[in-house]
Amino acid sequence: MNSTSHRPRNDGMASGQPSDPYQLRRKPPQPSTCPDCQATFQKGRWCWEAPSSVAASHRCPACQRIRDGVPAGELTLSGAFLASHSEEVMRLVNNTDERMRLDHPLERLIDVSGDPATGPVLLRLTGIHATHGLGKALVKAFGGSLDAPYPDAGSPMRARWQRD
Repeated sequence: MNSTSHRPRNDGMASGQPSDPYQLRRKPPQPSTCPDCQATFQKGRWCWEAPSSVAASHRCPACQRIRDGVPAGELTLSGAFLASHSEEVMRLVNNTDERMRLDHPLERLIDVSGDPATGPVLLRLTGIHATHGLGKALVKAFGGSLDAPYPDAGSPMRARWQRD
């Protein structure tokens, strides 16, 4: 491959630094336990396994995002369907969050703002995969449209689900 056909990376990775400031620069000691959520870092990943008695204390990236108030993704829900089916929609949101959290401790719902019965609702999440997955679950269950473009590296995902 000649040097003229190679395009330089512009995602912040060329310098050796992760483009997402919440991505760990080095692995925490193993085992480690998050003091906030009790997730455990073992075998190279965060999981819900019980920590050993010798586990170090290390805050997981999801809890650090929550602590800093910096979501990785935001999903706005809107439309007449939301107002008329607010309980079902929010039940799906909560159930989907619980299922995602079981398999992926770093992908969680941070908070919900707005009243689904009267207007748009903003969901803030710790991961872009949770944001996209929750939007897809809403489309699968209720239809509507999902606009969820993947962001540039290090930027939050801003997605929108709507059904009139």
